[in-house]
Amino acid sequence: MELFFNELSISLVENKAQVAGIMEQFSKTVALARKKGFENIRSYFAKEEIKLANDYTFDNWLNDKSVSKNSKDVLYGMIIVPFIQEKDENEYLKAEYFFDNVEHNISKTECNGLAAAHLYESLSISLSSLPVWDNTKLVISIEQSGQTTSKNVLNISSEKSFENAEIAYFVENMGEIKLVETPILPNDKSISLGSHHGTKPLEVLCNRLKENPYVVSMQSTDNSRGSSHKFIKNVFPDGKIEIVLFKTDSKYAVIVQTTGKNLRETKKIATILDKKYS
Repeated sequence: MELFFNELSISLVENKAQVAGIMEQFSKTVALARKKGFENIRSYFAKEEIKLANDYTFDNWLNDKSVSKNSKDVLYGMIIVPFIQEKDENEYLKAEYFFDNVEHNISKTECNGLAAAHLYESLSISLSSLPVWDNTKLVISIEQSGQTTSKNVLNISSEKSFENAEIAYFVENMGEIKLVETPILPNDKSISLGSHHGTKPLEVLCNRLKENPYVVSMQSTDNSRGSSHKFIKNVFPDGKIEIVLFKTDSKYAVIVQTTGKNLRETKKIATILDKKYS
């Protein structure tokens, strides 16, 4: 997936000290976005055209020896042009796209990055240069065939943006699910079942589960209450799956840590485990 740079958030500041704070936040935002699967940032301007202060561009910042290497490394190669792919130009040209905001004295202005984010159904990313760009939802106007409609564009400007419910849901459900296999060998996987009586059925199950490439570890739990007789009881965003094993009148529960990095991935792994081991 790609992010789309909101070029309207470019705002010249007085000195490099102010630039440093803005770019540090931008770098951290991009670092988290990369972890969540965003591979690059499409931009209307090339990095050497993005002016952060007088005679100081995005490209200058990347080559500034006073800037932390970690902050810069995460951004190398991330900004790409054009802001819209050639095959989609005709679709883009069917309408005109504008942004305005009375509160921050932003008059009706063409918004290439926000428009592209809308067309590609992705997120825009903004520099935190004004409070308006910290909003997680930006409203654009689309003018086409004499009619004007308004559309919301989801926007990120900080690590905290990803905590917004709509953005979190979007990230959770974007793109193809690519599951990662654990490098841990089956016999090296941790199995903790305690020492209480009746763990043999769980031991058998865990010895089967450990062969699965998405299973990292297993630990027994007493949380097996409830009337449901489902093999998969709970699925959690941190990759954990609660499995309940039913044997005659007894219930055995185990928490399985998987390689799932979010709820969507973990649900897919849960489906795999349910089909193979229930």
